[in-house]
Amino acid sequence: MIRVKKARPIRKIGWLEQYVFLTLGVFIMAVAFYFFVIPSGIVTGGVTGIAMVFNRYFDQIPISVYVFVLSILFLFSALVFLGKREFYRSIYGSFLFPAILWIFEMTVPNPDFSPNDLLLVALYAGGLIGIGFAIVIHYGGTTGGTDIPIKIMKKYTILSLAVSVYIVDSSVILLGALTSPEGLGVGFVNALYALVIVFLSGKVADSFLLGLQSKKAVHIITQKPEIVKEAIFSSFSRGMTEIEAYGAYTDTAKTLLVIVIQNSEYLFVRNIIIQADPQAFVYVTPASEIHGEWSTKEEVYLHRAKNRETEKKTESL
Repeated sequence: MIRVKKARPIRKIGWLEQYVFLTLGVFIMAVAFYFFVIPSGIVTGGVTGIAMVFNRYFDQIPISVYVFVLSILFLFSALVFLGKREFYRSIYGSFLFPAILWIFEMTVPNPDFSPNDLLLVALYAGGLIGIGFAIVIHYGGTTGGTDIPIKIMKKYTILSLAVSVYIVDSSVILLGALTSPEGLGVGFVNALYALVIVFLSGKVADSFLLGLQSKKAVHIITQKPEIVKEAIFSSFSRGMTEIEAYGAYTDTAKTLLVIVIQNSEYLFVRNIIIQADPQAFVYVTPASEIHGEWSTKEEVYLHRAKNRETEKKTESL
């Protein structure tokens, strides 16, 4: 007898876990900016980019101080234009990020990279910023800074969030290119590297939030549902949903089978389907987030092995 496991509820994140990981995410972003972006002179946008521009003219003031002052200004603009909820959500990141930068300035002064390392700077900075930002977003936080004017722009204009991001970040990047101490030529080259960092950080953040945990939802439209199900269940353990369907063009009754699998298991499942019903129509979509009951292959195999053991004992009795 096969036991049906009760669906697992969505795990709640406690406040301690939330703030530990928010701190970790902001720390990773601060590492990226202090050890890669700032020494290279690449202005990537955001509050740190604006601070770097100010520091070019008044370098006696540390960048962390500029970041702190700008973050406070943006924080209060969030209170005025976005409300208390966004204000409270932005407090932690707005104070923590400049604080970590200040600690780095006190403990590791003047980190330096040669100009030949700009590509590596862009790659490592983009990756680290993306990971740190994804952690912050995943745990319900915000880094404050220019996230706030972006949200204000979206709220009070007809611009979409993506367009607002492009306008704010590109304005800061352009400002960094125009104010480059090495001249416009070097400034615009650095701006190109800044675009690489922005693009890469966005891709890494998306992958971290969705792609790394994503699975595939395999949709099988077949006229031989029993054969396909038996073939899959006999060699592959996974839950499946069966839906009655109808072919509009062929005017025939069909069945839609839906199964969620790991990315690495797709070729294995596809071969099973082809052998069971070569005429089946199959299409695959990403399943980025799974809630409720879903077991890995190893867990299901172990569960089925226990069931077989129980059945053998029952038969022997």
